[in-house]
Amino acid sequence: MLRYLLDAFGGPAAPFMYALLAILAFATAVSIERTITLMACRVEVAGVLRRAEAAVREGVTPSWGTTPLETVLEAGFAQADPELGWEAMQAAAVDAEQRVRRRIPYLAAVASIATMVGLFGTVYGLIQAFGAMGGVAAAERAARLSEGSSTAMAATAFGLFVAIPALAAHSALEAQARGLLAEIEATAGKVHVLRRGASR
Repeated sequence: MLRYLLDAFGGPAAPFMYALLAILAFATAVSIERTITLMACRVEVAGVLRRAEAAVREGVTPSWGTTPLETVLEAGFAQADPELGWEAMQAAAVDAEQRVRRRIPYLAAVASIATMVGLFGTVYGLIQAFGAMGGVAAAERAARLSEGSSTAMAATAFGLFVAIPALAAHSALEAQARGLLAEIEATAGKVHVLRRGASR
């Protein structure tokens, strides 16, 4: 299998193989960057809630970090009125969602594009293989057809090799993003209840 893939880089489907290699590099970079970013976005919710409770109890504005959750809460505490603070947190949550989900959809697009490029490379390679058979002796025709077909089919195999991990990475990162956003929404709701109860 590996030999067929390597041979395809020098066959008729070579431009498509190099295109798929570039797509693989892009998908890998996005996956690594998003994984690191989502890990950095995590914060201990219990600790954040304790700080928020202390701030509400003492009537002070706490200092927050730069994680999406803390950014949302900071927007809420910037407003003295809890209801205005809730609206501010909702607005900040939209920005937080953009920050958390940024570039993750690219991986789903990569999976589709890689599959299509691989199929296109196979079709092109087969056309080239069959076109090269004209005026060739019968004994050599079968060898050329076999070589050209295996090289062309390698494009589809490499396309799937790129698409499947990209799709898996998209699913994993999207699940992490959904969990993080749900955590932000739940924590913001708890803080809003605390502030509203303290204002009565």
